[in-house]
Amino acid sequence: MTEAAAVMAVPRFAEEQPVAPGLEGTTLRDGRFIASKQQPPQQILLSSPSGCLIPVVDPQALQDLGALAVQVAAQVDELLRGMHGRLQALTALSVGCIQTYRDSVESVGEAVDTSIRSMYTLIARCEELDQEMKPVPDLAKRIRDLKSALERLEGLCK
Repeated sequence: MTEAAAVMAVPRFAEEQPVAPGLEGTTLRDGRFIASKQQPPQQILLSSPSGCLIPVVDPQALQDLGALAVQVAAQVDELLRGMHGRLQALTALSVGCIQTYRDSVESVGEAVDTSIRSMYTLIARCEELDQEMKPVPDLAKRIRDLKSALERLEGLCK
C-alpha cells in the first residue's frame, strides 16, 4: 500500500485518545491538542502512516500565536473597513463625475441642437433676402437709365 493510500485508509476523526502517556489535555476533532497543564517538552508519536515523531509544542507559544493572530485579524479588519470607506468615497466621487459628464454632454447636445436650428433659420432668412434682392439689379439698371436721361435733359436745358 502506498503512503497516500495509507493516509486515506486512516480515519481522520477517530475517537479522542490520549496522544502520549503522561501528557494531559484534550485532542480536538481537527487534530489540535490543548494541554491542560504545563508539560515538559518530549517527543510524541502521532498516528500517521509514516510514524514520524513531532515535538510537543509549547502551549504558551500557541496562546501567543493565537493572540497575535487575533491582533492581525483585527488590524486586517480595520484596514478593510478603512478601505471600504475610501472605496465608497471614491465610488461616490466617480458617480458625481459621471453625472456631471452626463449633464454636460446633455447640455452640449442641447446647445448644438439649438445652434443647428439657429443656423437653419439664418440660412432660410438669407435665402429669403436673396429672393427679395433679385429685383435690385433691374432697379439699378433702371436708375442708371433714369440718371442718364436726366443728364441729357439737363444738357438740353442749358
